[in-house]
Amino acid sequence: MKVLSFSYCFPNQDNPTWGIFVYQRLAGLAQQTELKVCSPVPWFPLVTGTASDANEQCWNAMSVFRPRFFYIPKFFKNSDGRLYASGLRRWLGSLQKSWQPDLLDAHFVWPDGVGVALLAQKLNIPYVITLRGKLYECLKDDSQTQQCRRALQGAQAVISVSSRMAEEAVRLGVDTQRLTVIPNGVDLKHFRIRDRQKCREKLHLPATGRLLVTVAHLGPRKGHHEVIEALAALPDDVRLIIVGGDAQGGSKEQLLEVAKKHGVEDRLILPGRQGYDLIPYFYSAADISVLASYREGCPNAVLESLACGTPVVATDVGAVADILPQPECGRMVPAQQVAPLKQALSQVLEKTWPPQQVRSASGVRSWDQVAEEVYKVFEKVLSPEC
Repeated sequence: MKVLSFSYCFPNQDNPTWGIFVYQRLAGLAQQTELKVCSPVPWFPLVTGTASDANEQCWNAMSVFRPRFFYIPKFFKNSDGRLYASGLRRWLGSLQKSWQPDLLDAHFVWPDGVGVALLAQKLNIPYVITLRGKLYECLKDDSQTQQCRRALQGAQAVISVSSRMAEEAVRLGVDTQRLTVIPNGVDLKHFRIRDRQKCREKLHLPATGRLLVTVAHLGPRKGHHEVIEALAALPDDVRLIIVGGDAQGGSKEQLLEVAKKHGVEDRLILPGRQGYDLIPYFYSAADISVLASYREGCPNAVLESLACGTPVVATDVGAVADILPQPECGRMVPAQQVAPLKQALSQVLEKTWPPQQVRSASGVRSWDQVAEEVYKVFEKVLSPEC
């Protein structure tokens, strides 16, 4: 089986952790089948970005191509899927002369899924689409919704990282026989139980008191304002660490203003964006991991915290209900509501959470296990009976 996977969100030299969850699933899949990756680079004259390279290159032993496609920043966004397909058509035709894929594998419905659907239908190659949180943005726009609908209905299989998004796919006309729910996995060697005090010492965090940690960019949809407000109602020994960099609509300065407004500026720690190698230490240093997002696909932050043996309080979005066992591993609360969040944090802080019990009860799976499930979907698509 030869698989060509498409994802605009994929690690590169400028951002080696961008889309690392896509890389991790594909790395597991590459152990089972012949696989190449196409990570298209949006291009517009006078706007510079990650350098594109349509030639085959190697990224951590994986074969990757980075051809560019034309797009218009901030305008005509409903055309991105068609421009994606148009920009890659000649490149894919050239690749087929030396390497013919049996299956096209799109990792987001927009623009990858829509673009890949157009390419696959033109070339008569079966394709699979994975649904992640990007779908919810598309559903806000009628044109994008219709394009996603056609792409999903034409796919030989659809993989959803959450049961909630699978329900959206059914509403968009996807046959349940072609739909499989496969949540994300975890690098279980990297995210593992560590000594809490040693982790605090390594990260120069307070040795005493209780710590909450959120690992997410500082954009408003991650719900940091609600967590800071809830922090103000918790005992004075509780501090909040938010690990992440500035994002559209959210910055360190803005969050400090929110904390000052609620009188907890001295209890908020903002270390900024941190390297992937340090993230497990933050989870292990904390008493609780918090994710108060308004929207998610399958949040790696929840899975990674559980793998480190740290309980989680998270909002009921995306795949959280699928991946956060309650009450064994934490609590789930409604999004954008401070009172339930405060109550859940108080309850979890009052309880002792043995890390090994949290990890065992979580049922977190390795990326290799996830890749095995994905491979079975691909086998079914290419079987003679289908």
